[in-house]
Amino acid sequence: MRFVYISAVLASIILGGTAGYSLIEGWRLDESLYMTIISLTTVGYGEVHPLSAAGRGFTIVLLVVGVGAVLYVTASVAEVMIEGRLRNIFGRRKKVREIKNLREHHIVCGYGRIGFIICREFKRESKPYLIIENNHEKAAELNEEGHLVVVGDATSDSVLTEAGIDRASSITCTLPTDAENVFVSLSARRLNPGLFIVSRAARESSIPKMEDAGANRVISPYTLGGLRMAESILRPKLAGFIDEITSYTTAEWDFEEARVSEGSALAGRTLRDSNISQETGVYFLAARHEGKMTFNPGADYIIGVGDTLYAMGRPNQISSLRNRLENDSVS
Repeated sequence: MRFVYISAVLASIILGGTAGYSLIEGWRLDESLYMTIISLTTVGYGEVHPLSAAGRGFTIVLLVVGVGAVLYVTASVAEVMIEGRLRNIFGRRKKVREIKNLREHHIVCGYGRIGFIICREFKRESKPYLIIENNHEKAAELNEEGHLVVVGDATSDSVLTEAGIDRASSITCTLPTDAENVFVSLSARRLNPGLFIVSRAARESSIPKMEDAGANRVISPYTLGGLRMAESILRPKLAGFIDEITSYTTAEWDFEEARVSEGSALAGRTLRDSNISQETGVYFLAARHEGKMTFNPGADYIIGVGDTLYAMGRPNQISSLRNRLENDSVS
């Protein structure tokens, strides 16, 4: 808007000067324009024709008003350019500081359709996240929208390091090709052995390769979408329940996948005898023992070493469950 105003002022002065010389002195338009330009720029090449008294008076007014306006326009343009450059410099420095201050954040590689949904959920849950995007134009748009962005190739170790991979909690690989996602998984696992890695697979044949590369979870959107659509037709009530449960994972409710380690005081006891549900307040949805899943395990279910317990509860209840399992493992 400021540039529009500046351009309008400058154009008005040039047009006014051209029209003035043409009307007062009777010169051609090209001669009047030439006289206006050399007057405003103060180059002093000389007059096109001798000026009349009225022409000299008009020139004085044009110089006083026009030269001042030209100087104002020049200063305004310089100010805008300097401000923009300083804003970019300080913006980059601020972004670097924010990235260095991130801890236990989530890294999203690629901001396509899937990356957009992932970031939307992270933002909704107020989880810290950072985007690695190779497209400079898209990265600039994301910066304008307030996202933290590292511009570069996510398969590069230096870019992952700049994104704070060593301090991150998870990384989600949503790059266009399976080969890129495999490479990112390999690099991320090497740079941060404890990182939780989720990778997108376009082909089912790529899933074992991604798991071998270090991905904790591999998701095929096409396979998952097809299964969900089939479930909606074959078992609509179950599909509706899953959608309801999935959408209800707000700040009020959480899920936990807890593994019973060797030496735990829970091993060999029933759920009733362990009092774990009564003490923590969680509800056990299922239990996995040696690959076999038991849904809604009853009070007589015997907890075994290596079992995975799936629980639902409020955040404080889930935290209590984690503490209980950690204490049992220590003791």
